Amino acid sequence: MSDEAAPENVPVIVTTKNVTVTELAAVSAVVRGMLIEENDSLRAEKTAAPSRWQRSQRTVRGELHRATHSWVDE
Repeated sequence: MSDEAAPENVPVIVTTKNVTVTELAAVSAVVRGMLIEENDSLRAEKTAAPSRWQRSQRTVRGELHRATHSWVDE
């Protein structure tokens, strides 16, 4: 996204009357944050869902360790 199209550089036009500077700043921050988040989600790498075969696979069991003399009655 180029700088001129970045959400930080998009002008905000307010057509409502009787809005305080604090209210305008709050709404502006929320809207710009949403625009940035949406832009980031559109640019995020899409990962394919695992296939049925992948979901059905179990993890491989780890290495078995034999205890010393575990088979001998002590």
